[in-house]
Amino acid sequence: MKICFLSSMHPANDKRVFDKEAAYLASAGFAVLHICPGKQNNVFFKKGVRILTYPMPLGIKGRIRQLLMLYRLAREEDADVYHCNEVDSWGVGVALKILQGKRCIFDVHEHYPSTFAESRFPRWFQPLVASFVRLTFCLLTPFTDRIVLAKRSVSADFHTLDSKKILVQNYTPLAGLNFSNAAFPARQKAVYTMVHLGLFSKVRGWPQVLDALSTMKHKNVHLQIIGEFNDGSRVEFEQRVATLGLSKRVEILEWMPFDEAFSYLLNADIGIIAFQPGVQNHVYAMPHKMFDYMAAGLVVVLPAFAVEVAPVVEESDCGVLIDPADPKDIASKLDALVGTPAVMREMGLRGKEAVRNRYNWEAEAARLIAMYKALENAN
Repeated sequence: MKICFLSSMHPANDKRVFDKEAAYLASAGFAVLHICPGKQNNVFFKKGVRILTYPMPLGIKGRIRQLLMLYRLAREEDADVYHCNEVDSWGVGVALKILQGKRCIFDVHEHYPSTFAESRFPRWFQPLVASFVRLTFCLLTPFTDRIVLAKRSVSADFHTLDSKKILVQNYTPLAGLNFSNAAFPARQKAVYTMVHLGLFSKVRGWPQVLDALSTMKHKNVHLQIIGEFNDGSRVEFEQRVATLGLSKRVEILEWMPFDEAFSYLLNADIGIIAFQPGVQNHVYAMPHKMFDYMAAGLVVVLPAFAVEVAPVVEESDCGVLIDPADPKDIASKLDALVGTPAVMREMGLRGKEAVRNRYNWEAEAARLIAMYKALENAN
């Protein structure tokens, strides 16, 4: 069976689409192709996947041209199944289903109705926009062979048989992870490192995290940021660090490959996620970084309102839940943690074991592979 991943936004090296889904399907013996945006037209192989990139046009007219081009490229590949990674590429997959008789899979990565409405429209108009997106889903779903769900909370937007839905969650792959590092000792350390991995911004909580650091009783907690500021606020962030007198306690490391980033996690103590309230997609988020933190044996600090992952922290007892909008709450929870190093050590060990035994990509990939084998056998 030839599987073609269709992407209008996800790049060639996307963590879920490429590293997890496409690469694992290729290793299972399927012929896998990923058509995705890039700097130029190019074709190359990586991890057994043939990758075909095309330059992404800009503007509304450019987006229309892009979808027509994506349809043409996909049709020329003559794949058996088209695995679509965005709503617009899903439309391309449905067109291939109707016009070419191909199978269409939609991979649901996020809560699209709220994300689309909140990012583009005023608050008073958002409910109507979200309803329109759900109506679009109702029109496309009957032409879709399977709905792959990255998290449970997005299932309600798709009114179809449960047998057409499959849950494939964004957990961390065990392959390549180092579980042999010794847990930090059950005694006070001179410095505790709290890391934030990935994109950082105001809506992801850096003002509240900095304010919490500045008011903590324990001044030996340092913040290490690995990634990028995606809202243009880095200069303001650095100014705030200086104003609060945190220059010696905050370090920014630029984006780096995951293997290298994970080596930093292994030397840290706490992993923080500080998504701010008021964004629906933060409520339903399934952040990769949380499972990366757990795999490295870090204590996880996470918003209590995160309905997908807060229960994971509670059930595994591997961290603490915070009100991310309240710096005092963040500070008090961090002070309580670093004041009890034996508790931190046990939390880190429990998180690591939870990833090893339950929250890992290999278990999720097995379901995805089984789904495709069932489709292949149904031919």
